[in-house]
Parts: sequence; structure tokens; C-alpha cells
Amino acid sequence: MFLHKTLRYVIRAGFFYGNYDGLSNPPTFDLHLNGGKWSTVNTASRSGPIYHEIVYSLQKSAILTVCLVQTRDGEVPFISTLEFMPLPDVLYPHLDPNINTGTRALSHMKFYNKIWTRGVTPSNCIQVGSWNSNILGVENDPPVPVLRESIVTNTSDPITLTVDLPTATPQSAHFAFYFTELASRAFLNDTRIIDINIDSQMMQTVEAEMNKCKVVTLIVSGPTINITLAAYESCTLPPVITAVEVFARNDLAPVQGKDNSANEQKHLSLSHFLLISV
Repeated sequence: MFLHKTLRYVIRAGFFYGNYDGLSNPPTFDLHLNGGKWSTVNTASRSGPIYHEIVYSLQKSAILTVCLVQTRDGEVPFISTLEFMPLPDVLYPHLDPNINTGTRALSHMKFYNKIWTRGVTPSNCIQVGSWNSNILGVENDPPVPVLRESIVTNTSDPITLTVDLPTATPQSAHFAFYFTELASRAFLNDTRIIDINIDSQMMQTVEAEMNKCKVVTLIVSGPTINITLAAYESCTLPPVITAVEVFARNDLAPVQGKDNSANEQKHLSLSHFLLISV
């Protein structure tokens, strides 16, 4: 595949076994990108389509190769779709150049060819309507329908979210949190201020405002990230969250016996493995 130089691309590989060969034996195999291991594909992990994505920046070579590598006897690799999409410079300017993704289920919504899925609402939260008009110029340009719904706690308790990164070993992750105020407030002088805590460490405080979407970008380390969104001590309203995007950082793993000169730039795989619209 020949691509234009010095551009970031979203590369999405899709897999849907569907027992196409009549063997009832969904395979597991490796996915390689430009001579480095991108990911392991386990088509038995879900009954529906799964996707592996990477945001990849071509800095030296304009040739990109994607290979399917058999790793188990009797299990034949296959691929259903392969997409290449330029990523506009205005999106995720804080991300390092290259990005490796994890696994996701079938999309609910696409915007810039990103996949947004609805997360599970925590038991102490309810879904509510956010602002009911269009707001332009939101960082990363998320789709308006995503920002029209939020979750808010129905008690004074915080919102808790847990994110498991793709590997069991520690790796850094890039989080983008989106906060929009509800469509209306009971009293004009009410305030909604949220403390963002990651693994019990206070990271940042953000105030939700009417007719605005606040975006907070944080880089933390896992393999498991525990997020607590708590009401600031002096505010009058409980915490709210509208959407979260997570990118896990990985260098493309070199493959033994292969020429990995294309990866000498230490291409970053920022894995856009989970997009939560809560």
C-alpha cells in the first residue's frame, strides 16, 4: 500500500469469522505492520465483528505493509476489511506520532471514521440530557450526538470507572475526558466542579459550564486505570461525565528474524482501543 508521506493515518483491520469455512474453528493469529507485531487477533473473543486500529505516522517510508501471520496449526488467518483514512492535524494534537490499537466490537457511530460505543452506566448513575444546541470548536471535534447525553450520580457518591489496557504489563495511556453541563439547572447559582482522580491520585479539577464542552487530556500509566470523578467540596451539584476516549501507548514489537528498519523511528502505537460514550 503506497501512501502520502508525513501524514497520520487511521488504519483499521476488521475481522468477522461467521463460520465462513464451515469448520466452527475461529482462528487466532498475529497482525503485523511494516515488519513489527501490531496485535494478536482472537476471532473467538466475540461473536460479531471485531476491529484492530492504529493511528500511524509515516515519517520515512511511503510504503506500508500489513501481514497476517499464522501462529497455530490448523488455524488459517483471514481478514474481512482493511481501511486507511488520513487523520486531520486538528484531532488529538497532543498524541505522539504513531499509535497501535486494541480490539473493539461493532461500531454504534462513526465520525472521522472513529468508532464510538456506549459504555455501561454505573449503578449509582443515571443518563441525562446535556445541552440541546450545537456547540462548535470542541477539541478533537467529537460528534454532536455523543455530547448530547451524559451520566450523573443520583447520590453524593463519585462516578467510578475502570479501564483495563490491552496488555498486562505497565504502559502509558492518553485519556480525553469530555464534560458537558446538563440541558438545564434548577438554580442559576448552582455549580458543578469535578475532581478527576486516577488511581487515588488527584490529577485535575474541571468546572462544567452551560453551553460549553470542557475537554481534559491526561497521560497516566497502567495496566489497569481506576478513575474517580468526585464533586469538589464547595460545589452544589454532583459530578457528571459525557464521554471518555482512551489510547494505550505501545511500540510496535520487533519480530525476530525480520528487517525492522521501518520501525527504527520508534513508531508509537497509541492504541485507540476503547471509546466510551457514557
